[in-house]
Formats: sequence, C-alpha cells, structure tokens
Amino acid sequence: MAIFPKGSSKLPPGKGPQADPLLGAFVQYEDNAAVILAVVIATKKDKLSILNLRGRELDLAANRLYVLPAKEPSGLSGQAARVEALCALQARIDAEANKLNVEELWSFVHEEPKAFSVAELCAAYFGSDEVAQHAGLRVALIREKTHFKREKDLFEPRPQATVEDLKRAEEVKRKKTQVRDATIEFLSRRLRDSALSVPHEAEGNMRLMEEVAAGIQHADPARLKEGRDLVHAACEALSIPQHSNIEKQAFELLVKVGVFHQDTNLSLIRHGVPVRCSPESLREAENVEVPGSLADFPPHERSFRRDLTGLKAITIDDASTKDMDDALSLEQTQDGWELGVHITDVSSAILPETHLDREARHRATSVYCADQTINMLPDELSEQKLSLRQNTVRPCLSVVLSLSKSLEIVRSEIVPSFVRVAQRLSYDDVDRMLEEGDPTLLTLHDIAAACEESRIRNGAVRVHKREAVPFKEPDGSIRLLEIDEDSPARVLVSEMMVLANRLMAEYAAAHNIPVLFRGQERPDDAPPAQERRQQETPEGPAKDFSARSKLKKSTVTFEPQHHSGLGLDAYIQATSPIRRYLDLCHQRQFISYLRTSKPWVTRDELAEIFQEVEVHLQAATVAGRETRRYWLMRYLEQRDRNSPITGTVVRTDLKTPLVELDEAYLTVFARVPKGTRLGDRLPFRISLIDPRGDSIRLEAIS
Repeated sequence: MAIFPKGSSKLPPGKGPQADPLLGAFVQYEDNAAVILAVVIATKKDKLSILNLRGRELDLAANRLYVLPAKEPSGLSGQAARVEALCALQARIDAEANKLNVEELWSFVHEEPKAFSVAELCAAYFGSDEVAQHAGLRVALIREKTHFKREKDLFEPRPQATVEDLKRAEEVKRKKTQVRDATIEFLSRRLRDSALSVPHEAEGNMRLMEEVAAGIQHADPARLKEGRDLVHAACEALSIPQHSNIEKQAFELLVKVGVFHQDTNLSLIRHGVPVRCSPESLREAENVEVPGSLADFPPHERSFRRDLTGLKAITIDDASTKDMDDALSLEQTQDGWELGVHITDVSSAILPETHLDREARHRATSVYCADQTINMLPDELSEQKLSLRQNTVRPCLSVVLSLSKSLEIVRSEIVPSFVRVAQRLSYDDVDRMLEEGDPTLLTLHDIAAACEESRIRNGAVRVHKREAVPFKEPDGSIRLLEIDEDSPARVLVSEMMVLANRLMAEYAAAHNIPVLFRGQERPDDAPPAQERRQQETPEGPAKDFSARSKLKKSTVTFEPQHHSGLGLDAYIQATSPIRRYLDLCHQRQFISYLRTSKPWVTRDELAEIFQEVEVHLQAATVAGRETRRYWLMRYLEQRDRNSPITGTVVRTDLKTPLVELDEAYLTVFARVPKGTRLGDRLPFRISLIDPRGDSIRLEAIS
C-alpha cells in the first residue's frame, strides 16, 4: 500500500482528474532491494507515469509507489531539469540516511508496542517531517532490519531480546563475510604462489569447499548453500569458468590453486575419514617409550609376562607391510610341537581416554590406499614402536598351543609375553621356502591345513576371490599386485589367525570376559531352478561370485554364536590391534583379566564403545572400497585402449549383465551379445572411462 501525505488521498483507478494533486509529487519505489527516487509526471488509468533520477520513464501501479511529503519545485520544465532536481534531493536523502542512528531512534520508541508510520517516526526523532529526512529515515529503516520490523509501509520496533539476537546473528554474518573475503584473497594469491599455506581464518572455508567437491549432502541445508555460494563467489573472483555441476566446479577450483591434485581422494572427505593425526596425538606418540631390551622393562612387567624371546618367531606379511602386528613360532617338543601366535600388545602403550585412544576410536581402522596408508595410530607407533620388527623385543599377548605329534591340539593358553622376532618373511619368501621343503614352515602349513579341514567338516564355506591391489608408482602409473588368497603362505597365515581368534573366543566365553563375538547364519537354500543353474555354471569367477553372493552378513553379539562361513562355534577378532580399534579393546579385556582377574570394561560399557566405533568403521570401510575401485579404474584408464580385456559374465538376472574383468578383477555392467550365458568369457574394448565419476563403458568384441 502506498502512503500519501496528509490532505491527499489514494488515487482512484481510472479517475484521471483526481490524480492531478499527485502530479509533480516525489515518490520512492523498490527494485531488487534498491530504493529509487522518482517524480510523478502523468497518470494512466490505474497506473502512474514516473521519471526516475536515472532519466527513465516508467508506468507503475500505484501500490508500488510510496509518496513523499513534497513536490518538485514549481517552474521546472523538461526532463533534464527534473532529473537534476531528483539528483539534488537524492544527495540530501543519502546524507540523512547515512548519518541516521537507527538504534537511537529505536530507543525513543521501542517501549511503545505499535507500528509507526515514517511521518510519526520523523516527528519523534527530528521534530518535523521534512522530505529529505523523511525519505532518508525510510531508506535507513529498509536497509537496517535489526531494530524495526517492517509491515508494508509501517515500522514496528522489535523487543530488546529480539534486537540482541539479531545483532548477534548480524555479527556472525559480518564475520562470515570477512572470512569469505579473506579466503578468496588467499585463493587469488595461491594462484600466483603455490607455496602459500592456508591461513588459520580460512581453514573452515577450505574444508567447506572440499566438502562441496566431495558431494557431501549436509543435513543442514544452510551449510550446503553456504559452501555452494562460496565456490561460485571464488570462481567469479578468480575468473574460473562456471558450469552446472557444482561438485566438479569446486574440485577444479581446488586443483587450480594447488590444494587438490587430480587424484585427491574425495571418498575420505565424503565419509569423514581423518587423514592427519592431531598434534596432541603426535606428541603422545612421541612420548611413548618401548624399551629396546628385556632388561629395560620395569620389574612388574617382567614378572607379569612370560619371556618368549628365546623362540624363533617369524613375521609373514607383504613385502611392503610396515605395521606388523602378529608373529608365529613353532618349536618341537618331546611330545609333539609348541605353536605360538604372538600379537603385539598395543594396550600397553595406548591408554584409555588419551588423545591417542580417542583418535583411534574415531578412526576405527587403518585404511590402505594405492597412494597412501592411513594408519589408525600415528606412523611412529604403527610402523615403529609397536610393530613386531626383526631383532626387537616387544610386549605381546600370545596364544600358546601344545600339539601332539599328529598335530592335534592338546591344550592352549593365553599369556602376556615378551617376544623377539628372529626373521621377517614375505608371502613370496614363504611360498618359495615351502617349495624348497623348509621343515618348520611345512609343519606350520600342515597345522593350517588340519585346521582348515576341521572347519570344512564343521560346515565352513570356502569361497575363492580374485583380487588385485593397486599401487601408485612415483611416475604416476598404477601397478597391480595380484593377491592369490589360496597361495600356501596366505592360507598358512590366515588359518593361524583364525585359530588364535577362535581360542581367544573360547577363553572369553569360559571366563565370562565381555567380548564381541562374530557370527554368520548359513545361506538360505536356493530355489531348485537357481540351484540347477549354479551347478551348470562352469568353475571360475561366475561360480565364485554366486557363492559369495549367498553369504549372509556377519552379526555381532555378546554370546558365542555359530559362524557358518568359518565353521566355528565361537569367534572374535583380536589379532590386529594396530589396525582395528575393536581388536585393541579385546586385547585390553584379556590383559586386564590376566593381570587383575577382572575385565577392562563391562558388557554395557563395551556395547557403548561398539556403537560409537561401528559408525566410523562403516564409513572407513565404504571409503576404502570406493578408493580401491577408483584406483582400479585409473589402472584401466591408463591401459592400452586398443588391447582387448577379457571379462567373465558373473550375473545375468539384471537389466544389464554384470561382468568381472581380468587383471583388475573389477565388476562392471556391460552389454553382451545375445545368447551369452553365465560364466562365458568375452573380449571387451574400453570405449569410455571416468574413474572419478565411477563410469565405464565396454564394447563386446565380436
């Protein structure tokens, strides 16, 4: 609604003669948040013709105009003279608006709960209603929304509490704008100097842009909008072309300024997996002291632990592994053999509720990528002080078994210990030594084979899976390491860990130690038709894929439960405390029980820990799976496009068949020739691949 000066009236639509009193009146109208000054020069039915101070003539509805308490000076003729008068008045209005103290005006009237006209506020503040003051006050009130609430052309003073809330919000907004400007200035300077580090005040905004690039969908829409607006503003300021895909735009921006590189792992950002350790954790890690010899350990530790340093313990891992948390030993006795599975005692160094512990709980697990390893614990601990390095004494938790000459388990015990690794071996070393007939390794392999055979008799499902582990070379190329899970060395180590975890699970059940037992229900029986198709499927990737797809997800309870996949009635995970936080918790339970006859935490307390860790564990697992797939796609991207790649059809019941590619052992959707059956091997050509978009297109070669 327009306001008319005292003595004037609303303009009746279509009554031209009655509009004459408004001819020459100064008015204001709003356009895109701007308050524009004009003068009425004519009437047209229900509209007014106006001339604004920019020299433009417009026809506007009466309800869009606010009539000021003054008219143009008499005697003006011509557009130029009118524009000059408007500009002169606008200068006075701007001066009044800029010097007006809205808070002071509010203090005069805020105790009276009513909406005021601008004329009333002018009278209260100035003692008069002069046109420049009137218009300037109105402009100031429209601009400043903190102290008055606007109701069309009236302004109501806000309550004091509301004003304080709005002031705080305005201050937050002001600081955000200031930080945004500082962030954009940093990005601009970073374009010229890639060595510049991110200033402290811009760190939050840089994280926000990283989140936009990673496609994080925040529960708070305001944060999502803030991030997108920041990316748009930065691209505009840096003259970077903008397009509809805001995630890609943010990624390109961060690459351009050198914060990202082309292989930056967005999955880690997307799933909240921390890459760097906090300064507090690093300081605590630096202060962790692990004695170099048995004599250097304190007396109470030497009396608590069994000295097993005389055993010829070995570690078996990939050649590139640095975080070695388990070792094996085998000694011949008069009655048979003594087998030891030794797990580094991480609990002796990582105390509960320290920075190291809280950060490890948040990370939940180590994540292995082609270009980096993100250890659960700082590298200084994972790869140095707690790793079972050759010729170094380490405190351990050992599962020691006595076996008969026929390799049957006679008895077992779990003991805190000291162990010195005598030899570090790789899987390739062990496979070679087994072929050469190494007696100790052959006996270990025989024990592993007996354990596996026992599990299979108890219903264990042996599922073969081909796997390739990607590594990024210094020159940027991707190398694949094929993992043969059925190699003698890997079977040996796997069975030893399953055995140790089984025995610890049985010990925990017998002594009422709260632990997280792992179980798995047996697969449902397949319909006859599906079972028949499975039997007809040739051996290889398709049959293996089908067998894996039947397996049910594992479950976690506080009571022992059958694990159909492993063929065990009790099983926990406790052999990787360097790499998995829940394994560390289990180790604390055993060490505390063996030391005090009481577990570290109760069942309820362990349940709370599990609920917290499980969220982070799932995020890290998904991030690791996405990361591995990205690097496998990168390998395929660098591969010679003219060289065909073979794939096996592993699923045909979907709209598009699923194919497992050789070399990368990656499953992708692909169109295949009519008549193709499950298990068929076909040559393909890669016609399109986008690793970051997880997109690949295959063409079957006829």
